[in-house]
Amino acid sequence: MSLSGAPAAPLWQPQPSVMSGLVFWLTALTIPGSHSCLKCSWDAMAVLREFKDRYLETKLRRDPELKTKLDSLLDNTVETLSYQPIDLEKYMGVIDEFTLGKLTTYFKRFVNQIIENDFEDGQLYNEVSQGIQRLLDTFKDLMPKFTKIYCSNECGRMLYTLISCYSCKTNQHSCYKNIQCGERRMQVELDEDLILDCALTWHKQSHGVKRYNFYRVVNGKKQLLASGPDPFLVKKEANINDTGSYQCEMLAPDGFPASQLDFQVVVLTSVRRTTWFPRPHTVGEGPLTLGVSSRAPPPQADWTVWIVIGSTGGLLIIIIVMFLCYYRRNNEEDDSSDEEEGESKNESGSESESSEMVEM
Repeated sequence: MSLSGAPAAPLWQPQPSVMSGLVFWLTALTIPGSHSCLKCSWDAMAVLREFKDRYLETKLRRDPELKTKLDSLLDNTVETLSYQPIDLEKYMGVIDEFTLGKLTTYFKRFVNQIIENDFEDGQLYNEVSQGIQRLLDTFKDLMPKFTKIYCSNECGRMLYTLISCYSCKTNQHSCYKNIQCGERRMQVELDEDLILDCALTWHKQSHGVKRYNFYRVVNGKKQLLASGPDPFLVKKEANINDTGSYQCEMLAPDGFPASQLDFQVVVLTSVRRTTWFPRPHTVGEGPLTLGVSSRAPPPQADWTVWIVIGSTGGLLIIIIVMFLCYYRRNNEEDDSSDEEEGESKNESGSESESSEMVEM
């Protein structure tokens, strides 16, 4: 069924006047009355029943009047939450599963905080009132964000699962635009990884499980390379043969293409990148020769042996020089000692001769 209640056209065919049809459907839904978006959440309603029937019933057993006031306040808030003017930029009377999940999470947190703090009497009423006001503010903040995402695809076909805030019925809706989402030109260095990125920003917001098909396009014919949930295709160590045209498609849950993206890939070669490698030969052809490849720089001269020899020789020379200096210094000290001993002997001999002459 389409949003207007009429039989839906096939999802892969464009539907004219998408926005006007949606407005008509939303206007028709306002006739039965409001049931609130939050009321469409089973989890939120389970928490509300637990809060009223167990917590408040036990907490306010001696104050039935306050219990009645809080029950009425909570019920009216849930029932009238969607009493907002229909506005395609602020509130459309519908909600998606993701936004409803956020609203439900906030409501459950608000109720749990009331229970954990165990407020008394008047303070309990005030806390519930303030929490309800914050819930309304959260609702008014979430809905414009949802409407901003709505039909945000610049190309392709975006799918939505919309929940009516009035009847809680779920409907599928599509936003159709040109399925061709452009062409990307890429340059990849030789031996680098070639990465084709098929993801577009609106793909995450599009409803349902998606599949991506990657093709190599040769002479107008498509050759399937990969298919799966991953929006990336990685080709390791690209070579010159990978230059060419590629294409990727994002398939919607119905199996039909929702977007198409083309790639023009050029693998660059560089003369600076060369590798020396043995060229294959057969026995009897002569000595082994080397060929040149464009993958790495040519081998450089190995100076390691000469550096080791030079370092060792220099260290040996330093040791010899230090030994000679040490040996020479010791010799000089020995010579000076001998001279001092000779002088002292001469002086003592002279003194002896002088004393002999005096005695005579």
